[in-house]
Amino acid sequence: MHGTFARGFFCWNSEVGAATLGCAFFLFDYVCSNRIVWDARDFNEIRVRHTSGAPDRWLEEVVPVLDEYADASAKPVQQCIENARKRRLDDLDDFLGKRFGKRMTADIKAVHELEENRPIETLWDVTTAVTALARTIPHQDRRVELEREAGKVLQLAA
Repeated sequence: MHGTFARGFFCWNSEVGAATLGCAFFLFDYVCSNRIVWDARDFNEIRVRHTSGAPDRWLEEVVPVLDEYADASAKPVQQCIENARKRRLDDLDDFLGKRFGKRMTADIKAVHELEENRPIETLWDVTTAVTALARTIPHQDRRVELEREAGKVLQLAA
């Protein structure tokens, strides 16, 4: 079901030992069949260079973050979403124009109408509309950039 957030993480290690060992932590809406993580938020990353001290650094830096992450409460995120759902917008065109440019305003409003069958009313609506629009962008860099901007809108309700 879209609109609910799960906690996720990636861990990686260079096959040849020439790069890094690392983990990234985030909240996400869903993962599609192409293994694309949609609507990732609160992205944090730890990288450990391959050196003789890497195993100790992994234990000292990454393991505590993994433990904290596993035990963390979802309440702050849930409260932020609830606040965003309650926060109404007075001048939608002005709000969208200042953050996304006047050219994108119509597209953001249209995608929300299409997906939600109603106009944008709240900060949460803007966030979901912008991330929906981002899904239509074929280039990953631009798509992620737009999703980050949607995350900034959500943070206005924090």
